[in-house]
Amino acid sequence: MSYTYDLSSAVAATLRASKVRLLVGDNDGSANYELEDDEIAYFLAERGNAVKAASADACQALATRYSKLASFTADGLNVQNGERAAQYAARAKELRADVAGGMSTIAITRTDGYSEEAEDSEYESRTVYIKV
Repeated sequence: MSYTYDLSSAVAATLRASKVRLLVGDNDGSANYELEDDEIAYFLAERGNAVKAASADACQALATRYSKLASFTADGLNVQNGERAAQYAARAKELRADVAGGMSTIAITRTDGYSEEAEDSEYESRTVYIKV
């Protein structure tokens, strides 16, 4: 079991792993961590060392892990693993949207002198993608 977190590291692999921990929220300390260094290295290798994409995969893995655990209350202790799973899934979704660059589609209406011709043309149903 290993935990590394050093955002000032000169070693590229350590720095990338630390950035993944930061984005996932797994940087509380070596006594209370969610992901092993080997797991983070796997996510980074799968995503070509893309930190945000690897972080999204790590969050999804944590969401899956916590979704399998029961939520319970006993002796004043309240453990809500389902809520924790939902939080990690939401964070994975945020990171994936960030990786995609926030691209979306919008409808464009022509208001120039050629508008009537454009309505009957083959270009009427084209979708234009604009990076936001």
